[in-house]
Amino acid sequence: MVTTISVPRKEVDLARRIDRNLLIYGRRKVGKTYLIKNYLDYNVYMTVKRGGGIHIEGMPLKEIDDYNQFKDILIGLIRDGKAVVIDEFQRLPDEFLDFLSIMTDEGGRVILSGSSFHLVKRVFTPKSPVLGMFSEMKLSLISPSDIYLALSTHTDPLKAYELSPYLRDPWSIRYFKGKETKVEDIVYFSRNAIRALVGEAFLEEDRTLSAVYEAIIRQLSRGKWKMKEIADVLHGRGMIPRSDASLIRPYIRNMEEMDIIGRQRIHGKNEFRYILRSPIMGLSFYLDEKIDFFDGDTDIKQVEKTIRERIPRHIEAFTGDLMAELYGGRFEYFYTSDFDIDFIITRGTGVVACGEVKWKDDVEKSDIEMFKERTKHLGGRKIIFSKNEIDAPGVVSITPENLIEILGHRRDSGIVGAFGNMGNSGVR
Repeated sequence: MVTTISVPRKEVDLARRIDRNLLIYGRRKVGKTYLIKNYLDYNVYMTVKRGGGIHIEGMPLKEIDDYNQFKDILIGLIRDGKAVVIDEFQRLPDEFLDFLSIMTDEGGRVILSGSSFHLVKRVFTPKSPVLGMFSEMKLSLISPSDIYLALSTHTDPLKAYELSPYLRDPWSIRYFKGKETKVEDIVYFSRNAIRALVGEAFLEEDRTLSAVYEAIIRQLSRGKWKMKEIADVLHGRGMIPRSDASLIRPYIRNMEEMDIIGRQRIHGKNEFRYILRSPIMGLSFYLDEKIDFFDGDTDIKQVEKTIRERIPRHIEAFTGDLMAELYGGRFEYFYTSDFDIDFIITRGTGVVACGEVKWKDDVEKSDIEMFKERTKHLGGRKIIFSKNEIDAPGVVSITPENLIEILGHRRDSGIVGAFGNMGNSGVR
């Protein structure tokens, strides 16, 4: 039985409130087209193809191959007060933004959608001809709370939470088939899509997925997050002339701009942990590093075993993102040579919460005491996130099950309401 799942996204409400010219951007397959077509009002939808032609919906004319004809049609529509969507606008000639600038007061509305972060930046530079004409909205992964709440209406809380990190990429939701869905199924059946989507992201930026770029992605998938560590590996493989972090920094920055890589501040230091934004991408490349996953002949039992070993790491990162969302703060990481703290949530210069994620059936008393000792220098709430609720003084126990109630309170009354009726060990 096929389960159709729709994930309400917070970005929808924001986009609906904007009634002026709008630019929606994000890498390929993050839901830009779906959001526009299903939630925004428009009259004509134009999609610019890679070859330069334009496909049209909402007019008798369905295809345009002449750029000047396209401009004439667009002028007519705007003067008639129509709302026009131009999807993948970055494929139009460079002078298109100059052309748009003369249409400021024509009466209609333009909604631009683009997959090139490099070009999108041009819209908001001081010298941009359309500066001030467009509101902007970036689409990325589905927010942790949105994906978890959506999945929890179709399966039990534990299963929904375990699947959530890997279904934050909107394109991956098609692999959710209901209660029987496993992480292994999602990853196994999407492996060809992963490599293609990474390649498309580079194609839209007029870049090549070079061996250096892919090697960095692979090292991040293995959990290496320091530039110097990654540079050491690439130098050892003869891919860069010396082991120097400055040689890979431009590659990292480019992939940050492309929304492939993210970074988390190391608490108390001027240092960052670099991560792959997409857990399903990270898991797929990790599998290929370990067991040649992309070759297609890998034993399914070996795939399942490797995935099971990796899931807790992604649950930790997902929980940190979710707690940052709940608190309206920033997810930071802390480590020493002896231990790390899974997440620290800060607002401004203050710590509002810190936590440990224990993705196992039973949390031992020694685990809790060790966590309290390691975080005694930090302010804010002390949170243990685990499969089952625990009762421990001085610790807030959050589980996938009581998290649903917390998120419901948050939507009704904000973060104060969400945690206001929580004692030391869960929702009371």
